Amino acid sequence: MDMNPDWVDDNKPDKIAPHEKPGFQNQVESRLVLNFSGFEKSSIDNQISNLLRCGRQSGALFEFELKGPDSPPVAECAHDAACSVHAEGDDWHTNTRLVQFGWYDIVSRYDGMKFPGGAISNAAKYLAFFADGTVFRYLKASKLYFFFTIYPLVCWIVAALVSFQLASLITGSLIQPGPMFAWTTIALTIGIWLLLLKWPGDYLYLRTTIGNWGFARDLINRSNPEVEDRMVLFARRMGDEISRSDHDEIVIAGHSFGSVWAISALSLALKERPGLLDNKKVRILALGSSHLKVALCPKAGWMRRQLEHVLKEKTIYWHEFQSKDDAISFYKADPFKPAGIDAPAGGYSVYYVRFKYGLTVERYQRMKRSLYRTHCQYVRQNDRPVSYDFGLRLFGPLDAEELAEKPELLTDWPNVKAGQL
Repeated sequence: MDMNPDWVDDNKPDKIAPHEKPGFQNQVESRLVLNFSGFEKSSIDNQISNLLRCGRQSGALFEFELKGPDSPPVAECAHDAACSVHAEGDDWHTNTRLVQFGWYDIVSRYDGMKFPGGAISNAAKYLAFFADGTVFRYLKASKLYFFFTIYPLVCWIVAALVSFQLASLITGSLIQPGPMFAWTTIALTIGIWLLLLKWPGDYLYLRTTIGNWGFARDLINRSNPEVEDRMVLFARRMGDEISRSDHDEIVIAGHSFGSVWAISALSLALKERPGLLDNKKVRILALGSSHLKVALCPKAGWMRRQLEHVLKEKTIYWHEFQSKDDAISFYKADPFKPAGIDAPAGGYSVYYVRFKYGLTVERYQRMKRSLYRTHCQYVRQNDRPVSYDFGLRLFGPLDAEELAEKPELLTDWPNVKAGQL
């Protein structure tokens, strides 16, 4: 395992002299990308548009041209869509078949639940993570993720204290002490508390966060037939794409909860088609992954079995991306040990992303004001050429495993500053 730090050197030289071409060894001329988005209310069309925009910005930063559809393909269903992308630089070219898997319609049903009824339903599911002790497993795996876990609870408590103080002031100015005073204070406290959860609660992403936890609990309990059906559809499409593939490498990218969908779909596809990955080069990119969020729950034995099933494949290389900027990732956690799972047979590495080196100061500060904007930066474009660039990994000529093991190779790329790696 390679636990790369940040490849950041504060002694920043001005520039690396440009070479005729980058110093990578295994040029990828064709690639199949199977991309799974996270808990976002964004359609497949928008997801593909974001990826192409990210790729074009990568081309501007790393001096190559990206050619893709002028507009994203129209998805024939809510599950997936595909397009072809061509990238070309000096002395290299790479053709990518991009398949985007979507579940935004499911996200919308959790994130868009009516207030307060839907929020109360999801809140009960959230509190179940405390009742079964999962939250303490999060604390052991990653302190940063533990703080994200208790974030809604802390907000509720603060809102309750503020609500009680305001209710007491209002009641005290209108009613003399007595039974009516107590009941009125309680009623006003509840009313003000609900108002605070609505605003500034929505501004603080409380409803989205609780919806995320509600989905997680239903996923763990396997209590949502729509999720189960979608997983089967994903597995079939994934199996079809991989079986037809003769690409140099297959990249399975999963952002946040997308990693859970990717793992489960791949496990189901392998169960249906043993030998599916024979003679294939498969790289899993786990970006701010939520697989431990599920796997650490006592009731998620099915997830741990699926993860073990996938990791036994010797043709799979796992590349994990975490960031201390991102409270929604399991920063500094081993991707497998906390769940009692052996390391991947095909190898793995963990890369700690420093978003600030790829963004302007203004954009970095704006990103840091939002938990979710920060969490989504793994799959967004950069402003500067740095070693963590999502578009370069999807559409560029670099072998994902080689880049994972030797990110310093990018210092041979024109315009890359060594201090920004």
